[in-house]
Amino acid sequence: MKKQLLLLTAFLSFMSITFAQSLECEKTCVLDKLVHEGVFLGVQFGSPCDKEKKTDKGVIILKVVSNTAAADNNFKTYDIVLKIDDKEVNRRGDVMKLIASYKPFDTVEFTVLRKDRILKKTVVLGARTTKVIQEKVCCEETQSLFSENNISIFPSPAIENLNITFKFLVQDNYKFGIYMASGVLVKEYTKRLDSGSLKEVIPVKNLQDGVYILRISNQEATFSKLFVVGRD
Repeated sequence: MKKQLLLLTAFLSFMSITFAQSLECEKTCVLDKLVHEGVFLGVQFGSPCDKEKKTDKGVIILKVVSNTAAADNNFKTYDIVLKIDDKEVNRRGDVMKLIASYKPFDTVEFTVLRKDRILKKTVVLGARTTKVIQEKVCCEETQSLFSENNISIFPSPAIENLNITFKFLVQDNYKFGIYMASGVLVKEYTKRLDSGSLKEVIPVKNLQDGVYILRISNQEATFSKLFVVGRD
């Protein structure tokens, strides 16, 4: 009986806290978040028998997948990975296990043998899968939406398109504006962003080379960031 009373008291306490928290939340927002799972380098490793007899160390790369971290960092077929962050690797299973121990977007140093040269490559690992999940939260908790930790702008300089990505966002109407450094508005539009809309692309090919200001705003706040258009 005593145990049942304790459980009932704990349950009522939990319900009281939950109810109090819901009262404190004046307005709820639907939050869209990007969730990255697993790491992905973008290579196919071989076994020791795939290597020439020049070295008995390291793990050979048999294939490099395009549009991956490996391709972006100029890994080549027949490169031999000797170390990952100063840890020697000599078997395919070891190198795959070590890479899997990292998280998406961790920065890792690879020591690579290419023919007779030793190369050091600092690589930001990619994600194996990326999905969008939704959460209902108090709108006050989304203040970090308009921060550089949440919003990424690239490339720099921009040539044809300016890409904007969000780690998370609240479903809402957003105003996008591009201003010259002098403050003159050159482009503006409003768009509703919701689930799956964690990326926005703004064409800038008609803009002259120079420095511009990007402004993103909703009813709650505004984010501003300088960017460059250049084609030299």
